[in-house]
Parts: sequence; structure tokens; C-alpha cells
Amino acid sequence: MTEQEGGLDGTAALEALELLAHWWSRPVAEEVTAWSDAVGTETEVRSRMAAGSEAVPYNLVFGDPAGLLDEYERLFVGPGPVPCPPYESFWREDVPIDIRRSLMGPCTAELRQLYASLGLEIAPASGEMPDHVAAEFEALAYAVSSPETYVPARALFFEHLRRWFPRLCRAVVRETGSDFYRDLAETTMAWTGPLEKYLQLLVGPGA
Repeated sequence: MTEQEGGLDGTAALEALELLAHWWSRPVAEEVTAWSDAVGTETEVRSRMAAGSEAVPYNLVFGDPAGLLDEYERLFVGPGPVPCPPYESFWREDVPIDIRRSLMGPCTAELRQLYASLGLEIAPASGEMPDHVAAEFEALAYAVSSPETYVPARALFFEHLRRWFPRLCRAVVRETGSDFYRDLAETTMAWTGPLEKYLQLLVGPGA
């Protein structure tokens, strides 16, 4: 793992991405238990994210798993109107007007190819698409774990995640009544800067 002078090191970046992948996942009881078990990691990552910059004051309070799941379903799944679809293809604005705010856009195929280059694929049992926010953070966490995959890591962040998840986060802040999901969206946006600086400086083998 690399360490950048005056910035985030590889371990903290990896742990931050793994936390985000978990927190944006469907909060079944087992998942929420895993979040609670990672409290020590979360505290350390928040400290590293805030080093040399503004404090990151958000502290996620998970609450009742059933309540979290209800709000997850309302925000991201339905039934009925879904205020915050957690899919890149819905939020991308650099696509033709006729496919904006739709699912299974061009980015879906691009992500499948990126995941294949990493030796990854979406588990069929998950029922999710490749451009789900949790899937993208999980793939990025895997990609930053080795210099051999730094090139696809940068592609995942700069050509995909960075282009859309701020819009999702703003929508969640606007739409949710849940402290957890509001603070998750704000935490994700607050961590964007340190993660972006880290990924900008990643250099793969032979570079």
C-alpha cells in the first residue's frame, strides 16, 4: 500500500472505501451487525480523513435495523416512486437526453468490463446491477488494494463514481428523514476530497 506525504495512506483509503461499500448496502440485520463491529475502524478512518483539513463531524448512528431497512427501501427501492435511485445510470448527465433518468445506461456495460478486468462480477444472488453505489465502492476498494489494479481503480473513481454520486448524496440529504442516511450522504461527500487526492497520485507498475 502506498503512502502519500501529507495525505491519506493506502490503508486508510482502503478502509474508507470498504466502510462506504457496507454503509450503502441493503441494511439487513447481519450487515448492520458488521457495521457495529467496525466502529473502531470507522473512528480511525474519520481521524485520518480529517487530518490537515476541516473536521469531519458526522458520526453515524445506526439505530434499529428494521427502521433502517424501511428507509432504505423507501429511498432506494420502492414500491412506488423512488426518490433516490442508487444507480449511476440514473444520475449521469453526460448522456443523451432521451436516456437520462433511466436505468441500464451505457455505464452499465462499461462497469461490467471494468469489473471483468479486475476478475470481479456481480453475484447473481444479490439481484443488483453493476452501477449500484455499493457495488462501485466495493469494486474500488478491491482495485486500490494492489498496484496491479491502480489503473482500473482510477477509472472507476474518475470516470464513474465521481461523476454521479455527489448528486445521489444531495438527493438523499434532501429526501430522507433518517439521521443515518443524511449523515451517510454527508460523510460520503466529506470523504470525496481526501479520496480524490489519493487516487490522483496512484501510479501503477511500469508507469
